[in-house]
Amino acid sequence: MNDQSITTENETALDAAVPVVTEEESFKQLFEASLKETPALKKGQNVKGFVVSVDSEVVTMDVGGKNEGTVNASEFAAIGKALPAVGDEMDVMVLSAGGRGGVQLSVLEGRRQELWEKVDAVIAAGETIEATVLKEIKGGFRMDLGGLSAFMPRSETDVDARIPAEQVLGQTCQVAILEATRKPENIVVSRKQPLAKVHEEKQAKFLAAASVGDKVTGEVKRLTDFGAFVDIGGVDALLHVSDMAWRRIDHPSEMLSVGQVVSAEIEKINAETGKVSISMRSLQEDPWVTASSTYEAGMRLTGTVRKLLDFGAVVELEPGVEGMIHRSELSWMRKDVKPTEVLSEGDVVDVAVLAVEPEDRRIRLSLKEVNENPWQSWLADHPVGSKITGKIKNVTDFGFFVGLAGDLDGLVHIGNLSWEKKGDDAIKEYKKSQEVEAVVLGVDVDRQRISLGIKQLSNDPFEVFLTGVSRGGIVKGKVAEVTAGAVMVELADGVQARLALREVPREDNALKVGDEVEAKVIDVNRKRRQVDLSVTQLLRDEERDAVRSYTQTIKNDEMPSALALELQRKLLGKK
Repeated sequence: MNDQSITTENETALDAAVPVVTEEESFKQLFEASLKETPALKKGQNVKGFVVSVDSEVVTMDVGGKNEGTVNASEFAAIGKALPAVGDEMDVMVLSAGGRGGVQLSVLEGRRQELWEKVDAVIAAGETIEATVLKEIKGGFRMDLGGLSAFMPRSETDVDARIPAEQVLGQTCQVAILEATRKPENIVVSRKQPLAKVHEEKQAKFLAAASVGDKVTGEVKRLTDFGAFVDIGGVDALLHVSDMAWRRIDHPSEMLSVGQVVSAEIEKINAETGKVSISMRSLQEDPWVTASSTYEAGMRLTGTVRKLLDFGAVVELEPGVEGMIHRSELSWMRKDVKPTEVLSEGDVVDVAVLAVEPEDRRIRLSLKEVNENPWQSWLADHPVGSKITGKIKNVTDFGFFVGLAGDLDGLVHIGNLSWEKKGDDAIKEYKKSQEVEAVVLGVDVDRQRISLGIKQLSNDPFEVFLTGVSRGGIVKGKVAEVTAGAVMVELADGVQARLALREVPREDNALKVGDEVEAKVIDVNRKRRQVDLSVTQLLRDEERDAVRSYTQTIKNDEMPSALALELQRKLLGKK
């Protein structure tokens, strides 16, 4: 037997001694060996992963050995990142190490753990952290700390509590952490605290260097109904609406907008409160400086109605110069008209200047003076003494009003209704809408009154009577009325005279209505339209005349007798 034969036999014997391993058994052995080489994953463990596939729902990652896990694609949007690409490496946290759901991974939870560590460090150091204002919620705002959700109370939003929500929404800013607990998860932050600190530092620096009268430039931060707040380098100064321009401004938005840069002058500084007031108007020329030479009484101007008040209307004549139309100067026809019934804000009107008072920054205007005075015009066409015809518009206790041309009214007083009748009786003959003829008695242009009379259409019987009778004359009439101390004697139609009982002889003072009376006129009062009579004086005059006549007869014939002399002495007062 040769050596080769021996070797072959030995190999055959060796093969018979080693057990045969199948392919299935070999794969099983290799799989078990790989499991021993792959580290076990634990829940909560942070590991590195490589992206092996990406779709709209999940991102699949290799986290070591043969371990693969998935991350919900929505988590990348939650941390503000785009979906990764195949082959990208990143840190993830193991949420679930296996089971029916397989290995569940999270980029968000890993980031949250890092953020919590950062939050703890920020609190310990008293520092700030970056946050984004996501949306407004009840009581404040929902904030994002880069993966952690936080709450910012409305009162902690800004040093100015009135800041509008839209001004902070979407902003990324530095916030201080007021409160932070992990279980339950709750973080409360403040944007106001770091802002206040910066504001205080800037304010102190500004106030140390600023003075009243300084010229400043700033950015409009906020508009309100009463003005604007302007950042002038560390201080939000108030620019009141009245200090924006010399002209009237109803709302700051007419001139300014948020973000606009303006120049102004410091008007007030309160070092204790840190408040500063500024004025843009003080940098502009005061239009009232030239107003006294520009405007004068009697001028006719055109202006714009800027404001209506209870007592009148404010009219802008030029930017910064306004005049006032008092309600009494709005209309010729209506004395107490409301401004809103005649004008509207924004109306362009023609006005007349009544007075200019530059020291009081005041110009008095009139709307009615630019139109013809209807009373003057009516008087020109209807002079005193002329006759008019019109319908009664309304009847009152003191007379009635007659409608005239041009919407004017004329008053017929009850005293001007009849020569013969009393006013209270005469007015009963007139009613509304009745057409009447009257005489123009007078026109008071200033008081806007037209006086009319109806009895003046005929002659005054009193005056007619007096043309033939004067004081001392003798008249006859009948008793028309008997009163306690006198009787009224009718001398002619519409003319009565007063006869006092003391002017009637005692034997005749029992006069009654209808008795005829002859008497002497002792007084005439045209203003009171009264004639006073006396029977006693008439009889005395007659006796005196009889004695004088008798005496004259005796004188012509012979010396008077003793009886005649006695009568002369008694009747004529001769001694």
